[in-house]
Amino acid sequence: MTKPALRGSDPVTDAPVARTVFVMTVAGLLVVGQMYLVLPLLAAMARDWHTSATAVTWTATSFGFAYAAGFLITGPLSDLLGRRRVVVTGLSLLAVATIAAAFAPTLPVLIACRIVQGIGAAGFSPAALAYLSERIPPARRSVAVSCLVTAMVAATVTGQLVAQALDAVAGWRGIFGFNAGFVAVLVVVLRLVMLPDLKRQAGSSPGAFFRAMKGPLTSPVLVLIYLGALSVLSAFVAIYTALQLLGPPELVGNPGAMLTLRASSLPALVAIPLLAPVLARVRPALRAALALASAACTVVVLAVVGQSSAFVVGALMFLFVGKVAVVSPGLTELVGQLSGVARGAGVALYTFALLVGASLGPQLVSLLGGHGFTVVLIAIAGSQLAGAALVLAADRRCPR
Repeated sequence: MTKPALRGSDPVTDAPVARTVFVMTVAGLLVVGQMYLVLPLLAAMARDWHTSATAVTWTATSFGFAYAAGFLITGPLSDLLGRRRVVVTGLSLLAVATIAAAFAPTLPVLIACRIVQGIGAAGFSPAALAYLSERIPPARRSVAVSCLVTAMVAATVTGQLVAQALDAVAGWRGIFGFNAGFVAVLVVVLRLVMLPDLKRQAGSSPGAFFRAMKGPLTSPVLVLIYLGALSVLSAFVAIYTALQLLGPPELVGNPGAMLTLRASSLPALVAIPLLAPVLARVRPALRAALALASAACTVVVLAVVGQSSAFVVGALMFLFVGKVAVVSPGLTELVGQLSGVARGAGVALYTFALLVGASLGPQLVSLLGGHGFTVVLIAIAGSQLAGAALVLAADRRCPR
């Protein structure tokens, strides 16, 4: 006996919620974690190749740039070729590049492998978010999107935690080998769990779908959201960078303490999907604007008292991370709705804006670091308030 379909659901095109959300959440942790797993391994790789840790940081930067740029290709391609096809193809490329990275003979070869990894990983995020936005029944869509977005944010921590735990056992090459196997298994599981791709419009061509990118870019509401999204992960990355370089003595130059600080914020991330039904009562853009403004207030408090102790910093960062995590799930779903047939392109532009912001965060700290910890945090709070104003303007333009 089958369960009756949810009101408004389509028994042909709706995905099974529980297993889809579970697999997508695990995939988000694993795929996005590939970007951050090298951070605890920089010293070991530098020793193996007799080079500086600064040179080895390109293994992180190269992945990040390729990952962000890849969104602009894979998002529209998923509109044209189908979500499952793009996800499976991209992660297959990621698996091959990851095993190649494990055997890289020189740093330039590893950097090249990381670029290919980033391109492959880009096949997942926009297509997966678009898939959830169109294949999960509306009543449960907010929870599904919240789980995936939260997992991708949490991967900034879990990727480092897993790499640090495995380093003593397998070394950095073994970690790449393990991850290649995990991604290969994930490819098979996603191929089985994701529904066959929907039929696209007859007569569609690659040029037509890439031209659809103009739609989101010419929508005033979406442009405001994209600009506001620059402040989300920019503040997230910048504040951790500032704490590591300019914060309390217990944290500065202490990777173990910083990792503990990051891990202590994970419960705040886990709580967001559980609160999704309550948060969904507030319009997505308004919710995001309020969360950004509230997070900015937390940063101001941290600027005033943050040098006192690591415990105070940990408590404030718990609040900050929770507030930032509220922003993206609702905006992701809203962008998908407003993008129409160009859903993949619209979500790709949004995730691209998030990652561009993440790349700008450390540069903000570098630019203002000479003026001290407090000045950097005030600048971060200002950027979040600007983001809140942009998203609030988008909310006022959104159709009700």
